[in-house]
Amino acid sequence: METVPENSLSSRPLAIKIVEILVVFLINVLSLGGNVLVCVTVYSKKNLRTITNMFIIAVCVADILLASVAMPLTLGSLIMDYWPFGDLTCQIQGFCIHLLVFQSLHIITLTAMNRNLNVVRPWLYKRIFTKWKTLFLILTVIILTAVVMGVLVVSLSSRYVFHPGKAICVMTFPNIDASLRFTVAFGILFVVFPAIIISACYARVLQTIRSHRREYDAARGKYDSRSILSRKEMKLSKLVSVIILGFSLCWIPCVIIDIIDTTRKQWFSRQLYIFYTCLAYTSAVLNPWIYGFMNKLVRKEMIFLSTSLCRFAKRRT
Repeated sequence: METVPENSLSSRPLAIKIVEILVVFLINVLSLGGNVLVCVTVYSKKNLRTITNMFIIAVCVADILLASVAMPLTLGSLIMDYWPFGDLTCQIQGFCIHLLVFQSLHIITLTAMNRNLNVVRPWLYKRIFTKWKTLFLILTVIILTAVVMGVLVVSLSSRYVFHPGKAICVMTFPNIDASLRFTVAFGILFVVFPAIIISACYARVLQTIRSHRREYDAARGKYDSRSILSRKEMKLSKLVSVIILGFSLCWIPCVIIDIIDTTRKQWFSRQLYIFYTCLAYTSAVLNPWIYGFMNKLVRKEMIFLSTSLCRFAKRRT
């Protein structure tokens, strides 16, 4: 069996080709614009420069890089009906997609740990999550994931090859054993381990929030400092949990498709593969729009910045 299916992009009906190009283009624009807007919004408002927002911004930056490096190349290949950018660019795109997604997942894991300590053990949270320590943790995750991914790629002699169904460059291996070793390492380091931590953290957060809510109800809704803090943390924890849920809903189907694909003797339909790519790229769109929709202050500032940019563009024209 070949490492990738036969290129059938040139045989697509024109209507299908136009739809695929427009969908990827829309995802690209929304991802790039939304994540940049969130970064500018948080930077422009001092009261938004919080510890938790540092993690959200780190995910936004990863999504900006994904929208800047990977998505335009996919769009170009869909327009040209083949990969016109050369082998080196294919290696860069494939590695960047894996790396940026893994970095986002581990930063989201750190965010879940941040929420857990803030809600469950606030005294310990203040000692661990200062702004400088948080920046150090984020940079450590970025460096470690890059090193691990680089070691896996080099040690397993893997390469990236253009997959015409997915319209992205995917990882291939010289033999089945190398593919199996990567699958096991990938599953443990980048799926199972983060999933266990995220689940455990949010189980504890939800348990603590329920306890606070019962105490608040027992106090008959008195507005003491503890109940106000509890409501604020409940809203922020809900926001982060929705971001995690959105990320998971986009990537879990992709992981399932990849696992099944390695055990099949026949290829899936090209429609399923392009759906895979669009779903994976959509994960970069969800973060800014969920964040902007659920956070009133951020939503207000994003609308103000968007309106200002539109007015400036009109004046320039």
